[in-house]
Formats: sequence, structure tokens, C-alpha cells
Amino acid sequence: RAVLRLRALPRTQNSALVAITDFEKLATFLRQMDSALGGTLSAFEVMWNDFFTIVIGDGTKHGEPLATTHPYYVLIESSGSHDELDGSRFELALGEAFESELIIDAVIAQSKQQQADLWAIRDDIEALAEGLMPPIPFDISLSIDTMEEYVNEVRLKLEDKWPAARIATFGHLGDGNIHLIVTVDSLENDAVHAVEEIVYSTLAERKGVISAEHGIGLDKRDYLHYSRSSDEITLMKTLKTALDPKCILNPGKIIR
Repeated sequence: RAVLRLRALPRTQNSALVAITDFEKLATFLRQMDSALGGTLSAFEVMWNDFFTIVIGDGTKHGEPLATTHPYYVLIESSGSHDELDGSRFELALGEAFESELIIDAVIAQSKQQQADLWAIRDDIEALAEGLMPPIPFDISLSIDTMEEYVNEVRLKLEDKWPAARIATFGHLGDGNIHLIVTVDSLENDAVHAVEEIVYSTLAERKGVISAEHGIGLDKRDYLHYSRSSDEITLMKTLKTALDPKCILNPGKIIR
């Protein structure tokens, strides 16, 4: 049974781009803003410095709303229904974060156009892909408290094998979902598989999930064992056999 509840569209949206110096403060900032905004927090998009600097580039396309020297950036947004109250609460919450030294710099959107401009930075995957040609993308999930060490370890392993390797990281964080885009200047099968092995095996050590928002399909099928136990995979095969004994429904996906 499914129950669908309709809600009125929010009448207010307040957005800001903030800079943060270290990952521990990033997680604390998320908890503090979620509490201070009383359930109206609607977006918490984190961009590592490598992502931000690639997308900003020389500033021609997006300008430079904040300096490109900070380790982390967060696009934060709240949605509500009280024009004056929501804006005041949003600014007060950011002010408290400044006083707590959780954030080091911030720019608050003063119009819908400025909100769109801030979101354009986060959403400019085209610029990111161009800066990391040829790109190898990943969509993974893991616990927030292991996220920083995971990204750092993956970067070190990639650079150890390919000194010119580059990586960009961004994601929702609040739901443990991050995206990695890697380039090692090759899309040859051996190179792609080697990158995948590093990303997924390092993830398995922290009990992460190899696919956060997308399916397993064909590309991730051979790595499913990194985030599902042998018993779980056996159960999946049993269910597949029971429901589709001739394997004619979406054949070959997830399970061979």
C-alpha cells in the first residue's frame, strides 16, 4: 500500500554559498543548520575544492562568488512559507555558524537570479566533465564519518598508480551520497577497471554502497559483491529465478 500526500509549494526560498575549512566542521554545520532551520532545510550540496576550482575556472562563466582557496563549499537552501520569518531565521542561523567558527565566508542570494546563479555552479557538470576529460564518474554512498578519509585514500591510490590522475568530489552529504569524477587520461578498459577497483574496494572497507542514486545494471554488476554479502546476492538470485525462471525480463542486469 502506498499513500500519497500533496503539499503546497513553498513560498520562500533562501540560499547561500558558504566556505568551510575542514570536514569535521562541515558535518557539524549540517547538524546545526538542520536544527536551527526547524525542518525547512531543503538542500545541503557540498563541493570539495577540486570541484569548485574546476567549475569556476577563470571566473568568466560563473564569476567568483567566493575565493577558490577554501577546502570545502556548501550550497545551502531552506524552503518555507513565511517571507519575513524564514529570511530572518536563515540569516540568524548563518550568523550563529560564523560565531561558532563553523564557516569562514559566505554569500547570501538576494534574488531569484542570484539563487539560480549559485545553483548553476553546483549543476555545471558540463564544465566539470570538460575539465576532467576523459571522465570516469561514480555515484556512491557511505557514512559521513568515514567520508573524508575515504576520498583522501582514493586520491592517494589513484595518484600512486597514475601521477597525473585528477579527481573532483561533490554530493548531498546529508544522505551520505557523494559523486566522484576521476580522470587518468584514458578510457581504455584496463584503465577504467583499475580505477573502478580502487574506488569500490576502498569503499568496501568502509561498508559503503557502490551505487547511491542509480542502478547496478551492467557496468557495476561485477562489483556488487563490494556492497552486498554473498548471502544477499544468493537471495537476489533466488528471487530472480522464482519470478523470472527463463530470464527474459531485463536479462543480464545485476545478476548474470
